[in-house]
Amino acid sequence: MAKGMKRMSQELKPKLVYYAGNKLLEGPVWDDKANVLYFVSIADNIIYRFDEETTEIESYPTNGPVGAAVLNEDGQLISAEKEGIYSINPETKERTFLLQANKDERMRYNDGKMDPKGRFLIGTMGYEEVIEGAAKLFVVEDDDVKEILSDMSIANGLGWSKDGQTFYHIDTPTNKVRAFDYNLDTAELSNERVVVEITDGGSPDGMCVDVDENIWVAEYGGKRICKWDTKTVEQLVDIPMPVSNITSCCLGGPDKNYLYITTAQEDGEPLSGGLFKVKIR
Repeated sequence: MAKGMKRMSQELKPKLVYYAGNKLLEGPVWDDKANVLYFVSIADNIIYRFDEETTEIESYPTNGPVGAAVLNEDGQLISAEKEGIYSINPETKERTFLLQANKDERMRYNDGKMDPKGRFLIGTMGYEEVIEGAAKLFVVEDDDVKEILSDMSIANGLGWSKDGQTFYHIDTPTNKVRAFDYNLDTAELSNERVVVEITDGGSPDGMCVDVDENIWVAEYGGKRICKWDTKTVEQLVDIPMPVSNITSCCLGGPDKNYLYITTAQEDGEPLSGGLFKVKIR
């Protein structure tokens, strides 16, 4: 396995596709209809829309640090910002305040995604420092907010199995990816178990689930992104990155054959804070 994994890693070469000196890029989301990529620059209070074919990039200013921006079924951006959750029209940039799920001023929003039923799941973390046990994971549906996970430190990467009945989630300082049974009707979680544990230096940050039901986990401080089989708990692919702090990833391209990868700055690493992609099939 080690030999095969090494061969695969050598074939998968990350390519820098966007760089503007951002401190902390996060949350890539592929728009299937427009063939563009959305991602956020948390510290710069900006959502980006990037058309790689034309190299055009559009900016959407936010009210404070933006943890995640996702697309709903109507093609609107749902943006989780320090001052609340907003709906943004990607074409007109018209903004509509929806609600504030997080009532703790010490916290900001972090990673979030739409579930298979169109509900927004969004986590939190400390705004100025990590606050152990204070992070939460919320479900937002219309005007309703429900807390489904608590007692975490950094609520981070999340994703679902193809049938939507298994939910994966990362609380970064635990170095673990947990799985839960996911009730599609109520968004309730049960049957918690650990499916991946990172033990070699990096910390799990963002993640995505691929078409084969494997998960790709970005390792902050680990200088790599890895694919895992959640049934066998086997590491299938290890992609070395040219920077240390790998923050998140998503599948993209018309055939979902690319992995888009966001990163954060690190002193002495000139490409850190850039957006990369790698062809995975």
